[in-house]
Amino acid sequence: MSEHSRRRVGAIAVALIMSLGFFPVFAIASPAAVERINLYMIAIEDGGQMGAPLGCGDSLVPVPAEIAGGATTEIRITQALTKLFALRDRDYGESGFVNPLYASRLQVDDVDLQGDTAAVYLSGTISLGGVCDDPRVTGQIEATAGQFLGVKRVIIIFNGGPLVSEVGGITFPETGQRVAAPFYPFWEVQGGLPIFGYPLTGQLVEDGYRVQYFERQRFEAHPENKAPYTVLFGLVGSETAERRGLLGTAPFGRKPQSNGQGCEFFAATGHNVCGEFRTYWHSYGLDFGEPGVSGRESLALFGLPISEPFQEKLENGQTYTVQYFERVRMELHPENPAPYRVLLGRLTADLAPAR
Repeated sequence: MSEHSRRRVGAIAVALIMSLGFFPVFAIASPAAVERINLYMIAIEDGGQMGAPLGCGDSLVPVPAEIAGGATTEIRITQALTKLFALRDRDYGESGFVNPLYASRLQVDDVDLQGDTAAVYLSGTISLGGVCDDPRVTGQIEATAGQFLGVKRVIIIFNGGPLVSEVGGITFPETGQRVAAPFYPFWEVQGGLPIFGYPLTGQLVEDGYRVQYFERQRFEAHPENKAPYTVLFGLVGSETAERRGLLGTAPFGRKPQSNGQGCEFFAATGHNVCGEFRTYWHSYGLDFGEPGVSGRESLALFGLPISEPFQEKLENGQTYTVQYFERVRMELHPENPAPYRVLLGRLTADLAPAR
């Protein structure tokens, strides 16, 4: 076939395809959408003149940058932080601003948006130049993650704990988890292993709050509260009873006040606490600095009773006398010597998330 004939046949084929409504699809790469954002640097000791004041008389200053963009806010936060963490120079160009994160090696493991709170999970290593860098790097990360629409609060979880300023802490090889600020030294001072058990998780964010699961309790950080209520406990006794379908059973129904000796009636929930359970309830509590162990301190630790004593088969297959409170389950172990006849159940082991 001549060149002229080939061209004529090709033109006819194209005309036929177009007349039938078919168009060939070609793989043409389209440029990714670019989004303009800010990264945040530090103006050292300028007294808040260049931006939001923070730390040791510094300013938090936005500088323009670009990311590829993403379908979700979580993706965009991840991209922005990844760009921030990739900067390796202390000085940000000729701007006079500095990047205290330049020597750190951080990576974003996860971003979880819970309402208007962004939980940012980081891992890696952090290398800072002194205590003034603590608020600087925290401000950089929080501002970079918090600039996106709908985000009002950012909580940073670094290697299962806080980002900086860990005041003490302890790691347990039994579970491989660490107790750090703001839950340490609270964990140690307020009861330690006998009351709370080992840590089962690192720090997490749930419902917009920093939390950590222990064998017998879930700690919740509430920095908005005044001391001593900056750390609160979950209602794990109530949650366990509900999960096991116990709340509608007879022991959990309201009861009249008992006339038995050594009993105490809690009108708020309609239950009696007697004998060794009552002794245990009054023997422990959060330390509010009051003489002895006050009822307010015991209430803060255990909560109100939500059942009468009854027989329950526990996780080990044995049946014991137990009584549920809002925050714990007390178990009577008559085979144990005093003071271990009353123990607290490992309720949180079934509630801890598998993160």
